[in-house]
Amino acid sequence: MDEEKAREERGQGAPNRRRAFLQALAGIGAGAAAAGVGLQVLQSPQAEAAEIPPPLAESTGTALIRMQQDLERAVTSGRTPSWMMVVDTRKCSGCNACAVACKAEVPTGPGGFARRIVIKDLPIGPRPFAVFKPVNCLQCDDPPCAKVVPAGMIRKRPDGIVEFDHATLSGPYAEAAARACPWNLIHVDSGATYTMNTPAPQAYEDRSFEEYGRTYSRKKGSVGLLGRARKCTFCAHRLEQGVLPACVTTCMSGAMYFGDMNDTSSLVYQVTQGRRVFKGHENTGVKPRVIYFEESMPGAVHVDCEACHSR
Repeated sequence: MDEEKAREERGQGAPNRRRAFLQALAGIGAGAAAAGVGLQVLQSPQAEAAEIPPPLAESTGTALIRMQQDLERAVTSGRTPSWMMVVDTRKCSGCNACAVACKAEVPTGPGGFARRIVIKDLPIGPRPFAVFKPVNCLQCDDPPCAKVVPAGMIRKRPDGIVEFDHATLSGPYAEAAARACPWNLIHVDSGATYTMNTPAPQAYEDRSFEEYGRTYSRKKGSVGLLGRARKCTFCAHRLEQGVLPACVTTCMSGAMYFGDMNDTSSLVYQVTQGRRVFKGHENTGVKPRVIYFEESMPGAVHVDCEACHSR
């Protein structure tokens, strides 16, 4: 009985401790925070210009079911979809599940990625404070990478995905495309694996996978992707089968939305209406198809995206 009572007390105390933590964060003055990190910070009047919807207004499972239904409707409609990804960094816990799922779906080697989590540690006040930002190719409608290589090597598909021609985009052209991305979201496959110089490779490193409609492998001796430019594809091979991207289905926090922006009844369309979004990518003129909400978490400290992006 004593043990059960202790458990109940601990359970009741948890929400109070969390509330106290959030209140402590909210109580940190902008001046103190700015002095601590030298950034433009907190409780931005601009961030509060619109009513902030609850960050967890819809459970992760419910949202996934709805997005899957939206996707099935898009791929069976007979019309060309307009794919868009939306990220709500307030929900991201930095668990890296999406990055692991990405590597499992479309293998990349050490130093290469199609999805990763950027962690920004901000020394605001006496407690740790961090922002987690999932990043991948923005699928720009005006992609800088396409401007530095011969026409045809990088193609903008009607559905919005930026597609690389692995047959021609290699060597110096692949390097040029990677350098042209302002956010380093393209890498050149070196052929390296995580189990190099070990007794045996892991099965996942040798398996076949699909990229831009063709089957590849990164097993030793394979040259199909060696020296090729690679990046996120929005899991185009899954979309064609009516399945959401691996990162979206794996996110336990529901930090991502995905779907067809041509469908006004889709969740991805409706969730973006009237929201404040980060303009840093858009202001460069690339016309991104991955957008980030820039809104505060109710009852907690808010840090403008520009605080880091302007540095």
